[in-house]
Amino acid sequence: MKGARSERPRLRGPGVLHQRYVRRAAVAAVPTEPAPVEKPTGFLGSGRVVVAFIAMLFVCQLALLVEALSPLRVVFRILAFGMSLALLALAKGPRLKHPARLFLVASAVLTAFNFFHPGTNSPMAAAAQLGIQVSVFAPVFWASRLRIDEKMFGRIVLLLFLFNMASAALGILQVSFPGRFQPALSTMVESQGEGYVRSLQFETASGERVFRPMGLTDIPGGASTGAFYAVLLGGAFLLSRQGTLKKVLGAAGIGVGLICLYLGQVRVAAVTLLVCMAAMALVLVVSGRWVRLVALAAVVGGFAVVAFGWAVAVGGDAVLTRWNTLLSDNPSQVYQSNRGRFLDSTFAEVLPEFPLGAGLGRYGMANAYFGDNSDRDNPPLWAEIQWTAWAYDGGWLGLVCYPLALLVTLGWSFQMARRRDEARSEFWLWGSLLFAYDLGALAQTFSYQFFMSQMGMEFWLLNAAFFSAYWNRNAAVHPHHR
Repeated sequence: MKGARSERPRLRGPGVLHQRYVRRAAVAAVPTEPAPVEKPTGFLGSGRVVVAFIAMLFVCQLALLVEALSPLRVVFRILAFGMSLALLALAKGPRLKHPARLFLVASAVLTAFNFFHPGTNSPMAAAAQLGIQVSVFAPVFWASRLRIDEKMFGRIVLLLFLFNMASAALGILQVSFPGRFQPALSTMVESQGEGYVRSLQFETASGERVFRPMGLTDIPGGASTGAFYAVLLGGAFLLSRQGTLKKVLGAAGIGVGLICLYLGQVRVAAVTLLVCMAAMALVLVVSGRWVRLVALAAVVGGFAVVAFGWAVAVGGDAVLTRWNTLLSDNPSQVYQSNRGRFLDSTFAEVLPEFPLGAGLGRYGMANAYFGDNSDRDNPPLWAEIQWTAWAYDGGWLGLVCYPLALLVTLGWSFQMARRRDEARSEFWLWGSLLFAYDLGALAQTFSYQFFMSQMGMEFWLLNAAFFSAYWNRNAAVHPHHR
């Protein structure tokens, strides 16, 4: 009997804390049931949908650069937004509750009410306006359903990084070799007149007059967007443990992005990037990751100095003079003399005139392609920055709902950045990246209509994909180990 007692399994009760233990029993003693098999969702339920969608966004953007396809410009511009709406019905998976969903729905409802505003341009333009706004944040609802893991999320970030780095690299070539890599100029830019078009050019060190680098866009200075994201996303790969190749690639993206950013002379992009890098540094400090902070500061700081010298050597005095204006004047005065006046007019003029909104289809792409501006009592409107667009679409409430969606998204990404995961996981890194990325997007709402564009769609797509990756990871981890 004594020997029999020694063979019985020794069980440890729940009072034993902070220890990992395994309750062992004879296999034959307790019959086991097969684990439930999750119903496969196929392609439309996997993270490959996000990869395919991003690839389609890039194809649509590149198609705008082909002159032979210029008659189909409207089709390519609509395709990306239309596909985002279609995926609301096509994507499969559980409906996860992203923190921003309620505020986004409220914003869409406000916009829909403006459909019946007497100032609405036309039914077609109004429908296009509402469709653009909904399609931009639609990834919050369809991308969060997909089964995305940390590895797939890394691939998504890598895809965005490579495209933006390619755009920045092409922008450098456009200035270094004038006329060789230049795409056709946007018809909307040309329609602004010769004086405006000439203001988008500068004289290089070789004496040739060139447009500000366009990159993979048809707008002078458009390469600055690619440069901005090449530096920001490159910083994440620099800090990653995913291998030497990705670290080198991240460092290269930082160098290429900074050179292109200097050549593009878009000062607001540089200021926004500075804010983003400071935000990423803040997260590293709060989480106690000092080694990574030093590495990021050393690489970005070193490349910033070298890249500026390179940009001045290629771009000449025009580049040096342009950036000196940012340093010689107060940054707030520089903004006030440029985009700041549009923010002032939004609160001083637009909101008093349209406290509940101005009607739909009166500005932007919806008006340009589908508007009927024959009504002199309700002429087309101009929205240079996102805050003006929110005021047109929903008045005072429009300036509350959408910004709140951004703030709760920013707060959630900050929480993820502060997490202490196991050594092999890098959710903290992607959280740090998203915190800086989200802060940069919020800053860009003061510069242009960020959330009425493809960049706004990519913002919500990246945040929703990360939310899905985090949720799927937690669903697979035992509650005691979360």
